[in-house]
This record gives sequence, structure tokens and C-alpha cells, in this order.
Amino acid sequence: MRTTLHRFRSVILIIILCFAFFTRMYNLHNPETYMFDEVYHAVTAKLIAHNDPRAYEWWNPAPEPDTAVDWLHPPLAKYFQAISMLAFGENSFGWRFSSVIFGVLVILLTYHVAYRLFRNSTIALMSAALASLDGLLLVQSRIAMNDIHVTFFILFTIYNYLVYKDTKRISKLFLTGLSAGLAMASKWSGLFVVGIVGLFELFELVKIFFTTYSPTGIFTKKWWWELAQWLGIRLVLLLLLPACLYVAGYTHMFIQGKGWAHFKELHNQIWWYQTHLDATHPYQSRPIEWFLNIRPVWMHVSYGSGSRADIYAFGNPVLFLIGAATVFSTLIYFLLRMYEYFTAQKKQAALNRIYTATVYGIEKLTENPLLFLTISYFAVWAPWQLSPRIMFFYHYTPAVPLLCILISYWTYLVGKNQKFVLYLIFASAAIAFAVWYPHWVAIPVSNKFADAIYFALPQWK
Repeated sequence: MRTTLHRFRSVILIIILCFAFFTRMYNLHNPETYMFDEVYHAVTAKLIAHNDPRAYEWWNPAPEPDTAVDWLHPPLAKYFQAISMLAFGENSFGWRFSSVIFGVLVILLTYHVAYRLFRNSTIALMSAALASLDGLLLVQSRIAMNDIHVTFFILFTIYNYLVYKDTKRISKLFLTGLSAGLAMASKWSGLFVVGIVGLFELFELVKIFFTTYSPTGIFTKKWWWELAQWLGIRLVLLLLLPACLYVAGYTHMFIQGKGWAHFKELHNQIWWYQTHLDATHPYQSRPIEWFLNIRPVWMHVSYGSGSRADIYAFGNPVLFLIGAATVFSTLIYFLLRMYEYFTAQKKQAALNRIYTATVYGIEKLTENPLLFLTISYFAVWAPWQLSPRIMFFYHYTPAVPLLCILISYWTYLVGKNQKFVLYLIFASAAIAFAVWYPHWVAIPVSNKFADAIYFALPQWK
């Protein structure tokens, strides 16, 4: 099966991407009014399209009734939304179309990240297919918000860094810093991916130390010079470059005549607001609830006679259930591996083998694609636990593609000998997608059906 999939992987990937595109495009204009946070994002993108300076000012009244200017987030995603409106008009289709494109690109990058990690067409194609069947990714690909944009740039950063790790080409490290900067310019949570790259480069630094350490404690000038070069390149490409791109994300604001003082005060206002907001919301949630898929976000409803048409940001229940089991299994796997490793080290009593053992351990740590995937998965959502403000399920969006890769990896391992497991998981996810699709795209269903299926758990409503 793997040979067949590998041979036709391009065709299969195109089919998956077409499926993702059409399921995201269907009924995209509905509702034709703002829904949920579009009252901030789409309204501000309109201002940007009109070159209106209010897009970067925090003191103005609402530009439209029951709306507000979104000056709280970096503007890159709103630039794409503005371009989309300039192309398709200032209507619901126009301000949402950019999210559709980025949503499909997220599926494409899911494939490439999975393939780069495991060099396996089956895992990569299944990862993309499962991601195309998820409800959270679907809904965030059909609304004018910035979460699907930052998800794309986070995945793009991870992909570029994986290419760098394989090739050791500085140009790829430059692309890593570039895409990380674009992630930060879309949403502050893009900073999480800088932490991922920084952590694994720190592992690399420790490995360099142990592989070049002299038992006498004497280092040559050449060693210090090479270390300074290594650190300098990473400081420039992974810290300075992303920071500069973040500032460059406000180019439109600077062109309008606002200077550095306004930029600084704007960020003072953002920081104060984000750290002092004490508002509550009926659909707010905590990270553990995202992981368990038990507190969706209700974005829109239209009532009919005995029917309702909803848009809920809600994950595919089959994927999230299997995903939770997969995450726990992965953590147990690594605990067992750590126990085996440290047990083995106790048998190496000779002191002169300590450095060899340390280097070996660090190499295994940094070269294990499953560990890289697991750390990346937790890094893009777990830090939200430290946030002082209210949070929502859609903050989990960047984690879903990585979760799909994790599911696909373990499914493939089990499915090599038990292929029915692979078919069963994919078929179950596809059936759940078909059942929940109306709930994600505002297709009317009877109230009885909605209560029995979509609101089977009280937390789902």
C-alpha cells in the first residue's frame, strides 16, 4: 500500500486539497453579516483597505454600530483580509476568502511537515486527510480572524526549520527566522514557534559543548571564534530578524505618518489591555478543555421553524478522542524510553565514558522526530495556560495539524500489521465529519437532531 500511495501521492494530495477547498468554500457567505470576532477583525481590515488611520488607533469610537477597531493584534492577517476585500468586495465572502486560502495551505503544510519528519507518504497523506476532516480548522478557515493565518506561518516555520536540520544550510535558517517573524506579525502567539526553534538550537549548543569539550578545560581561540559565529548567526536570524519583521508588519501604519512613539504607545496599550482584562464570556475556556474538545465556541445561529443553522468552532470528536489517547500513549512511550536509557547508563560505571554517554543522549534527543513533533504540539498551545486573560477554543488551532500528524504516525505503526485500524480511524473521522459538517457551516438541521447529536453533552452547547 505504501508503494502505491507513494507513487500517486501528488494526485492524492491534490484530491485532499480540493476537498478542503470546496468544503471551506461552501456557503462561505452565510451569514452575510459579521459573526463573532469579525466585528473586530473584518471591520479593521475594511479600514486598512481604505487607508484609514483609525486601524491603528485605540481611542476612536466604533466605526460601525456594535463593532470595534482591532488594534490589539498585529496587522498582517488583516492585510490579507483587506486585499481579499479589494478583490471581491466589502462583503462576507470578501472578508472571509483569505482565511479559506490560508486554511487550504495549512492542509498542504501539514502534509509537508509530516513527510519531512517521517519520510513516509502514508503518514503524510493521512495527516493531511485527517486535518481536512477537522471542524476547528474548518471553521477558522471560514471566518475573518487571524488564527488560521498564524497557524500557517507557525507550520511554515516548523517546516523550514526541519529542512535546515536536514541540510544545515544557513539559507534555510534564514527562512525559519523569516517565517517566524511573519507568524509574530499575525498574532503574538506566533512567538511560541520561536521558542520551539530556540529550544532545539539550545540542545544543539549543548551537543556542541560536549563534543568539543577538552578534559583539561582548555579551549582554543578557534573554538571560541567558531562558538561566537554560531551564536551570532542564530541571534541575528532567529531573534533579530523575526523582531524586525514584526515591526515591519506595521509598515502601513508608518507610511500613514505615525512614528516610533506611536508604535511604542500602541504596544503599551496592547500590553495593558491584555494583562488587565477581567471580562468574562459564556464560551471562554481553559487549555485542558481544548485538549478534551469540551468547550466549543458558538459563532452564529439562524433559527427556523423547528430547525436551526449553527456555526460552532468545535473539533472533530473522533479525531480529538483518538488524539487524546495518542498524546497519552506518546508520553508513556517517552517515559519508558527515558527509564530504559537511564537504566542503561547505570551500567556504564567508567567515569571516562560520561561525556560519550551524554553526547549520545543529546543526539538521540534532538534527532528523534517524534520528540520534536510532541514538543512542538505542546509548545503551540500549553503556554496559554499562563495567560491572565480569558481564552477560547480557537487558540488551539495551531495544535490541530500537529495532533493529526501524531495520530497518523501511531496509526501507521499499528496499521502496518493491522491495516484495518488505519481504515477504521480514517472512516470514523470521515463519518464524524459528514455528521458534524452542517454544525460547522450553518446548514439547517432539526432541533431534535441538534439536541441529540450536536448537544449530546451539556458542555457542547
